[in-house]
Amino acid sequence: MAEAEVLLERRGPVARIVLNRPGRRNALGLRLLPALHAVLDTVEGDAGVACVILTGRGPVFCAGGDLDEIMSPEATDPEQELAMIRGYNRVVSRIARLDAPVIAAVNGPAAGGGAALAMACDIAVASETARYDFVFERVGLSGADVGCAWLLPRLVGPMRASHLLLAGRSVTAQEGLALGLFAEVVPAAELPEVALGLADRIAAGPQRANKLTKLALRRGMHVDLDTALEYEAYLQSFAFRGDEHKRRLTALRQRLTKGTEHKG
Repeated sequence: MAEAEVLLERRGPVARIVLNRPGRRNALGLRLLPALHAVLDTVEGDAGVACVILTGRGPVFCAGGDLDEIMSPEATDPEQELAMIRGYNRVVSRIARLDAPVIAAVNGPAAGGGAALAMACDIAVASETARYDFVFERVGLSGADVGCAWLLPRLVGPMRASHLLLAGRSVTAQEGLALGLFAEVVPAAELPEVALGLADRIAAGPQRANKLTKLALRRGMHVDLDTALEYEAYLQSFAFRGDEHKRRLTALRQRLTKGTEHKG
């Protein structure tokens, strides 16, 4: 029996999604698409998931589109191509809009659509061997691929995004750290634990508040300041009424009171 092309692992409130095609450099293929959607269905339906890690098995995060499965020098069915492209577009959208924060643990090179998967995550941590390859020109395709032309300018600015996409540039881990594509770069052997430690820290925080923070961050990219402030006011007033806020506030006050008594 063939091994699943996408694995879903759980450690407490942390879900770990693993692209599992190491023999094909975790490339985006025909069978990987429904497997990703199925895993995202499971994650979305599990209220116990407080944080998600997305990574690849082996030395590569994701090689982008599979050159054999989804591309051909011969005539192809345009309707099937469009359905496949839109299917992967929905994967990126679902990752970006998951309620739980998503961490990309970029364990190696990520090309084209593979880089888009990582950029759709809320936070990306990278191994020293990680790299983003925006090399669409090698196969005569545009940079309008799985959200790259939308995500990249919002991370690095429009001029740098134009430079990377139009010149077909690759970005090393350290360059990505400087550009703001990665929050942290660590030795390859340490990446799984670093990503898991960050996920555990996020998961230990107030889950409702984390979801609201993510909503505010995502919405804020599309609106002016005054609109964002009004939206934040609505979200924060909702957070004020939550049981988690009341419980954590009570606990904090008790600790502060004890600290004051000891000083006295």
